[in-house]
Amino acid sequence: MKPILYKGRLKTWKDDRGFGFIKPDDGNKDVFLHISALKGTSRRPKVGDIILYELATDSEGKIRASNASIQGATLRSLDLFKNQTQSPLPKKHHRKKRGLVEILMSLGIIAVIAIFAMEFRASDSPSPVSSVTKPECNIKGNISFNKGKKVYHLPGMEDYESTFIDPAKGERWFCTESEAIASGWHKAPR
Repeated sequence: MKPILYKGRLKTWKDDRGFGFIKPDDGNKDVFLHISALKGTSRRPKVGDIILYELATDSEGKIRASNASIQGATLRSLDLFKNQTQSPLPKKHHRKKRGLVEILMSLGIIAVIAIFAMEFRASDSPSPVSSVTKPECNIKGNISFNKGKKVYHLPGMEDYESTFIDPAKGERWFCTESEAIASGWHKAPR
């Protein structure tokens, strides 16, 4: 069975929202038209356009136009539509989509960089977990950020609790004081 084609004039159109209403030629009640029903048209509709359409019922039971076209407007193939720079959506909607894609791509790039940095860092320095797991290795080998001096801190010293070891900077844990001295580290002054 061939679908019935109706004809009417576009009575209202909200371009920023992508919908409007058709006044049917047969005098029936106005018909809702969404931009998605105008697939393949070469331009956006405007008030006064003659619209050719089929009738459909949406999920809420409301009548709406479907498979619509603008009389006199040329149709374009789907391939041309894909390559065309102008979207059938208003620019406001186009910017939102582009912004979301850019955000998702940025997050993906950041995640890849973070994973790479963690892998690089893990292969570059000893794991802080493995060096702390030995209970006898509690001497902190710290590098002074002011002068670059290598100093070690023994438990009970004044700065011991506030000293943090960052293996990525070359800092490390020692099991004995003699091991720290043999590695070229000097005892902290306090």
